[in-house]
Amino acid sequence: MYKQIMTKITTGQKLTEEEIFSLIAAINRSQISDVQIAGFQVGLLMKGTSLDELSAFAKAMRANCVLLRPHVTAELMDTCGTGGGLSTFNISTATALVAAAAGIPVAKHGSRSISSLSGSADVLEALGVNINLTPQQAERLIEDIGIAFIYAPLFHPVMCKVLPPETELGIKTIFYTIIGPLINPAFAPRHLLGVYKPELLDTVTYVARELGYTNAMFVHGLDGLDEISLLGKTRINYLKNGTVRTFEITPEEFGMKSCSLEDIKTGTPTENADTIRGVFSGAVTGPRKDAVVLNAAGALVVGGKAEGFPDGIRLAREIIESGRAEQKLAELVACSSAVAEVSA
Repeated sequence: MYKQIMTKITTGQKLTEEEIFSLIAAINRSQISDVQIAGFQVGLLMKGTSLDELSAFAKAMRANCVLLRPHVTAELMDTCGTGGGLSTFNISTATALVAAAAGIPVAKHGSRSISSLSGSADVLEALGVNINLTPQQAERLIEDIGIAFIYAPLFHPVMCKVLPPETELGIKTIFYTIIGPLINPAFAPRHLLGVYKPELLDTVTYVARELGYTNAMFVHGLDGLDEISLLGKTRINYLKNGTVRTFEITPEEFGMKSCSLEDIKTGTPTENADTIRGVFSGAVTGPRKDAVVLNAAGALVVGGKAEGFPDGIRLAREIIESGRAEQKLAELVACSSAVAEVSA
């Protein structure tokens, strides 16, 4: 099977969905060596990947992850992005907490940093959250408090096997930058997803639609941010019920001031944790608070809690200033530790 697939890749032929599912299943069963995985990755990078192939890889990767099935009535949301853009503090992590405080069930998918000083797992750990949850523990948190962190290495055995060769080779393949953010183990069909390159917007949107996403915003700050940008224009692909609308927004449209990257740049996980605590407590205002509010507004629209960005901005501010976001963080810290103690 492997040799047949490699022959097709090296001769520029398109892989079938059946071949892709067979390959990913073989990697999951450890039937493909590290050398073979590396050869496949380099070959695929040189050949290029069609949208249909990308969709098939995403479906196969999701089919081979550790699944979550929390019992909730509303559709789950995620705020995991591609990373790789200009490095800011962990805005999408703060956004997830605001969304959960609004009553949107959140399965926050993420990992440790690869492209910046602080990934979502790093900052949540610095905030005191237990990130090493079992599937049952994560399901219970989502059911009980409306949010859990889904630490990707614990739920994606195939990703754990394809990332080391990619890292050693010093290349970026489809797995981490495109597929990874899209394959939430809880199948969250609502998503605010930032991409680090404008050309990825349409690609990620296509794959998400094939995966069954119902309501999602795919965003790119045209200054290079994989967030809704406070630096300038943001291009947005808004997928809702199978239809995509593309538009651009600026902070000034909503009465906010543009800022510089220095104003919202990343720090260490501890520094970013202090920023998030400060935004939620009211100690941190200005661009850092505005960045969270603007991105949370997008999440609130996707989650069905706001009609549009103006309404979302108003609600995001209310959630933060009333202390509800701070309380949701406190609940996540306490309950993520408590479920671990119960299971010990």
